[in-house]
Amino acid sequence: MKTHHQEYARLRELIDANSEVLIFGHKDADGDTLGCSLAFAEALERLGKTVSVLIPPPLPAMYEWLPGFDRILETPPAGADPRLVLFFDAGTIERSGSAVRHIAEHATVVNVDHHNSNSMFGDINIIEIGAAAVGQMVMDMLEEFGYPITPSIATNLYTALMTDTGGFRHENTTAEVLADAARLALLGADPGHIAAMVYKSAPLTTLRLSGLAMASMRVELDGRLAWARVTRRMLREAGAVMAESEGVIDQVNSLAGLELAILFKEVGAKLTKISVRSRGAIDASRLCGDFGGGGHLRAAGAEIDLPMEAAIDAVLGAARDQIRSAREESTVAGRRSQRQ
Repeated sequence: MKTHHQEYARLRELIDANSEVLIFGHKDADGDTLGCSLAFAEALERLGKTVSVLIPPPLPAMYEWLPGFDRILETPPAGADPRLVLFFDAGTIERSGSAVRHIAEHATVVNVDHHNSNSMFGDINIIEIGAAAVGQMVMDMLEEFGYPITPSIATNLYTALMTDTGGFRHENTTAEVLADAARLALLGADPGHIAAMVYKSAPLTTLRLSGLAMASMRVELDGRLAWARVTRRMLREAGAVMAESEGVIDQVNSLAGLELAILFKEVGAKLTKISVRSRGAIDASRLCGDFGGGGHLRAAGAEIDLPMEAAIDAVLGAARDQIRSAREESTVAGRRSQRQ
């Protein structure tokens, strides 16, 4: 993956020249943004740098066990004036919350990401769309720079790889990903422990919420489209918070023959979030892009300034059109192939 030698060299020069660094993850934090931010922060601190990790609340309780999690801040420490600011796994600068307003004009912003919808907001943009997780990119950087990967860094990066590949089940699970995961295990990450903490440590409230959400699931277009919802009423009934809905979309996406899975989350009276997963010819990022969001071919999301029912109507209309269009294109292509 070492295709960014020039950008890596510039980043290394900036690290060498600066004693203070800000690291941003994105809101609705997942294992990739958390693992990368905490891993790189530790690596820089071992060089004697002063590092602050900023990730918007609420932070997901399911990742509280990650090494360094308790160091995460909402805003920079008083008096901080770093000239180097790093973003990990943020498709846009807005994804990192209101704390970005504290970035000084004289700071150099380095944007490290793997989303094909990245807005290229950095002074330096290190974007690797082919990376399964930004954790892969951070591992590559640390080894390129000659920074040691400690067991705690390995744990954070393994978590990034594992979660962004859906437990090594998604299409982005390549031989390179598995080789990187094996190397991180050799460097001190404990695969069994990490998998248990992420996938086998859910509180009862999470399971109750999952049951309510799955009971709302609807299937359309001969099983090609499935969708479910998480409402504020469900959260109250389950005693859960919205962050506990993270795994529901993957349950919806487990349906055989599915092409598009959508989870609608009622964040406010006039704000709905969607999580989208796709298969086959359907592009999840294209659907979310129509509503101001983005992401990857197979996984994407968006925030929509509409009440849930209105958002459902709008998104499902676009989803049905996309599925039908893909099916028509496939039929036309098949006929052309037969004629040839």
